[in-house]
Amino acid sequence: MKENGNGDTSRRRPAVIVAVLVLAVAVICGGGLWWHNHTVREHNQALTSYRAAVRDYASQEGRYRSYLDSDEVKSASAIKEEEVSDAKTVLAMSKGVKTIKPASSRKTSVKTGLTGDASTGELKKTTENLASQISRMKTEVRTIKAKVLAVNTSKAHKQLSDAIGNADKTLADSNGKVPDGNHSRDELTKTLDSAKKTLEDRKSVLKTFADAKTTLGTKIQAVNNAVNAKAAQDAADAAAAAQAQAASAATSGGSSYSGGSGYRAPSGGGYSSPSGGSGYRAPSGGGSAPAPSTSGGGHPTWVGTTDGSNATGHWEGNQFIGEQEF
Repeated sequence: MKENGNGDTSRRRPAVIVAVLVLAVAVICGGGLWWHNHTVREHNQALTSYRAAVRDYASQEGRYRSYLDSDEVKSASAIKEEEVSDAKTVLAMSKGVKTIKPASSRKTSVKTGLTGDASTGELKKTTENLASQISRMKTEVRTIKAKVLAVNTSKAHKQLSDAIGNADKTLADSNGKVPDGNHSRDELTKTLDSAKKTLEDRKSVLKTFADAKTTLGTKIQAVNNAVNAKAAQDAADAAAAAQAQAASAATSGGSSYSGGSGYRAPSGGGYSSPSGGSGYRAPSGGGSAPAPSTSGGGHPTWVGTTDGSNATGHWEGNQFIGEQEF
C-alpha cells in the first residue's frame, strides 16, 4: 500500500508542474497584452492631448499678436505724460510695450508638428510646454490690458479736470452776459458740482470720467451760446438805436433853403426876374444882389445876401443848397 501511495504521488507531480507552468505563461501573456494595450491607450491619449494643445496654442497666439498690434494698444502707447493726471501710468505703459512687443515677434521653439510616431514621453512633454506658453500669452495680454486701461483712465481724469477748470472760467466770464431768465448758468453750476465730486471719487472709472466730461461740455456750450445770443441782440439793438438817432438828427438839422418846382429867394425885395421864370425876388435890406444867372440852363444860381456879404447858392435836383462866405 505504501508503495502504491508513493507511486500515485509521483505520477501527479508532473501534471501539477505543467499546470503551474501553463498558468504562469497565461499570466505573463495576459500581463503583456494588458501592458501593451495600456501603452497604446496612453500614447493615443497623449497624442490627442498634444493635438488639442497645438490648436489652443495657435488660437491664443493669434489673439495675442492681434491685440498687441491693435489700435487700442497703439493709441494708449501714443499718450504723453502731459496728457494724463498720473505720469506713472504712461511710463508703465511704455515699459510694458517694450517688454512684450519683442516677445510677440520672436519665433517659438515649441514643437507643433509632431505626429503619432513621436514617443509618448515627447508628446506629453511638448503638450506641457504648449500649455505653459498659452498661459504666458494670456498673462501678458491681461497685463497690457491693465496698463492700457490705467493710462486711458488717467487721461480721462485729466480731461475732466481741464473741463472743470474751463467750466469755472465760463461761469466767471458769463456773469451778467446772458439774457434775463436764462437758466444755462444754473444748469452749468449744478453739473460742475457733480463733476467735481466725480473727479474726487476714487471709485470712479474710465466711463464715469468720460461721461461727466461730455455732460459738462454740453452745459458749457449752452452758456456760451446764451452769451453769444445776448451779445448779438445787444449789437442789433445798439445799431437800431444809432440809426434812429441819425435819422432824427438829419430831420431836425436840414437846410432852411428848400425848393420845389418854383424857386423862392429870401422875402422882402420887389425885384422880378425879367425872364418871368420862377418869381425870383431880390433880398431885402439894401444889399446889392444881382438877378440870378441862368446861363447854365436849369435852375438859376442865386448870388448875394440880405446884409451885403458875398454868398452863393445852387440847386441839386429840387433841393436848394445855400453856401455863405464869411
